[in-house]
Amino acid sequence: MTDEVHKLGEVLRAAREAKGVDLVRVERETKIRERYLAALESGDYRDLPGAVYTRGFLRNYGAYLELDPEYLIDLYRLETTTATERPSMPGPPKPLAIRRSRSFVITPGAVFAAILTVGVGGFIAWLGYEFVNFARTPELQITDPAGNISSYPDLTITLTGTTAPNARVTVSNLRENPTITADDEGAFEVTVELVHGSNVVRLQARDPETDRDSAIEERTIIVAGDEGTPPAVVVMTLDAPAADATVRGPVAIRGTAAAGTVLQITAALSTAGAPSFEITSASGAPVEPDLEPPEPPAALSLTADTTSAYGGELALTAGEWELTVTPDAGEPIVRRITVTPPEGLSARLEIDGGDSYLLLEEDGEVVDEVSGLNAQDGDVVDLAADDTLRIRVGNAGAVRVIINGIVIGLMGEDAQVVEWRVNRAGG
Repeated sequence: MTDEVHKLGEVLRAAREAKGVDLVRVERETKIRERYLAALESGDYRDLPGAVYTRGFLRNYGAYLELDPEYLIDLYRLETTTATERPSMPGPPKPLAIRRSRSFVITPGAVFAAILTVGVGGFIAWLGYEFVNFARTPELQITDPAGNISSYPDLTITLTGTTAPNARVTVSNLRENPTITADDEGAFEVTVELVHGSNVVRLQARDPETDRDSAIEERTIIVAGDEGTPPAVVVMTLDAPAADATVRGPVAIRGTAAAGTVLQITAALSTAGAPSFEITSASGAPVEPDLEPPEPPAALSLTADTTSAYGGELALTAGEWELTVTPDAGEPIVRRITVTPPEGLSARLEIDGGDSYLLLEEDGEVVDEVSGLNAQDGDVVDLAADDTLRIRVGNAGAVRVIINGIVIGLMGEDAQVVEWRVNRAGG
């Protein structure tokens, strides 16, 4: 193979970066799991579910990136074929070991024991095979259309995809719901009838070998109305977080709105949560600093994409919060949620007003990059641990501490040597 042949992962990554999207967004818009996308781009084909599904992923991903899917499949086939044809190096010859021993005598008991061992081993292998196959859930991937469609001009659409070989694919949620059977390689194609307005087409596959159903995959197809008929209206929703939900930050924001709608997401703290950590001095005495009230994060601005979906994240400290999603036109959605403290400990040291000597440990391990050195005015140091942090500074009046998003403030006075032990509450 010459240097002119492109690597599949390089082609995919370059096209995605040229499109200006990350893997999280690609997963949302193509319905291909992020770990499979990452495996395709890194060439880790062992992490993919199989050749049939991989070809479906490549057709879907190629259509999304405006690449020739057959070219991508050829690259995949070439790379996987080359990998399997690579010969292994023979090991060095081993000398025959000469050992004097008693002659091996075959007795009826030995024969019976051998037969019993082989039989039990075969039975266990059969049980394992049956269990794995019984527990396997078939994959289902819609490759065309790659995502939801708005302003579709026709009243019929053909969907193609991949699933388990010979699986039965059932369409639901329409006026007429056909059922078709995938071919020997798992490919399928089905044409369905639509109505004017919004059509949510749902597909599910059943593996004939395991008699198990796949997860439901769906596409929303909005058919443009007749001339003079107003277009379908997309109602703004907030799908996540749910009302009165208890979540662990950062908080995922997801919903739908008319394509192009700009939304502002703001958060107001109703009740601050109790700190999920305790601070003691080097001698073990409790340290009770004056905690500053948590500051609400800056407003998050999101825009609904062409599929009418929007999504993002807000970093919120522990407590009860009121979220408000305000579109550029229309009524806002208000939702109350409870945010629980994060697992473990995270801390940020902000050096402000002078330099300071630092000695830092995370779960008893010294942080080599900064410990024993002087941090400069303006430096920021981030720490993370499961249970304990040790923070020793030589100029406490210049070190401002934030733990799990809660502002603790300065550790002490100028030129004062202070040591804190931060322990996870209940740890």
